[in-house]
Order: sequence, then structure tokens, then C-alpha cells
Amino acid sequence: MKKRFLSALACSLLIQYGFAQVAPNTSNSRTNSSRTVTGGGDNVFPSSGFAGIGTQTPGAPLEIKKGAGNVRNKNILLKLSNEWASSGQNEPSIMFSNGNVTDPKNVSYWTIGARVSGDNTLKTPQTFKISFKSPTDAVERDFFSVDSYEGRVRIGDVQTQYDGYKLFVEQGILTEKVKVAVKDSKDWYDNVFDLDYKLMSLKKLEQFIQANKHLPDMPTTNEVMTNGLDLGKMNGLLLKKVEELTLHLINQQKEIEELKTQVKQLGNSSSSKH
Repeated sequence: MKKRFLSALACSLLIQYGFAQVAPNTSNSRTNSSRTVTGGGDNVFPSSGFAGIGTQTPGAPLEIKKGAGNVRNKNILLKLSNEWASSGQNEPSIMFSNGNVTDPKNVSYWTIGARVSGDNTLKTPQTFKISFKSPTDAVERDFFSVDSYEGRVRIGDVQTQYDGYKLFVEQGILTEKVKVAVKDSKDWYDNVFDLDYKLMSLKKLEQFIQANKHLPDMPTTNEVMTNGLDLGKMNGLLLKKVEELTLHLINQQKEIEELKTQVKQLGNSSSSKH
């Protein structure tokens, strides 16, 4: 009886000692289903499969997840930063490369990055950009950028040092539709048909053309070459000229009808005399 009691006591002590050695995992790392989970259970970095930051069930090779935040203070999901360089033009970037670094002639890559500090030499603004380098390029080429000066957008290699514009495009734009907003109703010239509109006579119009070599209100060749064309304003001016021409045609038709009436009256008068 005494031996049974001692055996039972020994087993009880061994069981308690064994459980005491398996303490709860209070650290920020544990293994779960072949995954290494860290960060209090919010992150998972497996030796194979998908990695997650802020989620234990990533749905991509790398998934970063964060709850809703304050839009004023930014809900930062990923941060890329670098140290300040006195020469400026710090550009933290993400590169997508073909991975061939054995020969510079074979290296091609895309980069998405941002110039996060000003340039004290070139005076260039801070800029977000997408660039590409082919094996034949000596340096990468900027294909798309948005700068911090009024949010100007540049596509291709084109100068952007002009105020009053937001989009700068190299070579041209091919689109199925363009809609231009007219800022002021005065830029659309329906007032030409008002009764009090002062229509320039054809005689004065001829004199103006002989002196200036262009129609009134229309920009000169030098002005167009220097400043380009405002499509909205130019279409408004063309409409104005069409409306003025229409009024001239109406007035001329009235004069023709009057002349035809006078000629007919003269013909009737001449016939009655004979």
C-alpha cells in the first residue's frame, strides 16, 4: 500500500513538472502550420509560401495590411526613405529588373520612385516618376512624372517651365474625344446676333486685313508660335467670325433683293412708256 502511494505521488509530480516546462509562448515569434509568426501574431514570414505584414492570411507573395486611419495624418502602409544628401535629388525607388547583371548591355529595368528633396543646383522640384532603361540606353529615361510645383504632369521628354498649365505631353495625344470647358460665357460669342452689336463693315475689314495680314481678334503667327493655341478660345473666335460672316451674307442678300426689285420696277416703267 505504501509503495502504491509513493508511485502515484511520483507520477503526479512528474506530470506537474512536465506541464511546468511547457510554458505559454509569450514572445513575438512562434511556429504555426510551418509558418513563423512574429509581431504579436499580426505578421507571418514563412520559409515558403506567402508572407504577411499585418495579416496572418496573406493572399499574395507579400501582403501588407492595415486598418483604417485618419486621412489627414495618412494611413501609411509602406514607407521608403533615405538619408539627406547635400547635393539633393534623393530618389528612393522600387526597381523591376530582368535580373541580368552579367553584362550592362543586357540590363533593362523599370523604376518607380520619387525625388524627395530639392535640387540646389538645377532647382528642380520634388517629383514622383516612372522611368525605364533598355539595354541600349546609357541612362534611364523618365516616361512619366508628377512634380510638387502645382502638380504638373509630364509625359515624355518635354519642357514644363511654363505657368498656367498642368499637363505636358511629348509628340502628341491621340484620343477619341476631347471636351474643352469654357470658363466665361463671354468667350462664346452669341452676342454677335444682338441688335446692338457693332458689326465691322466690309470696307473697314478690308483695310484691317491689308494693314495687319490677319483677321481682327485672331492671333498672329508669331503669337501662336510663342504661346500655342487655346482650343476653347480659338473655337470661340472662329465661331465669332462665322457669325459675323453670316450677318454680312444676310445683309448682302437683302441688298441683292432690293436691287432686283429696283431693276424690275425700272423695267416695268420702261415698258409702260413704249
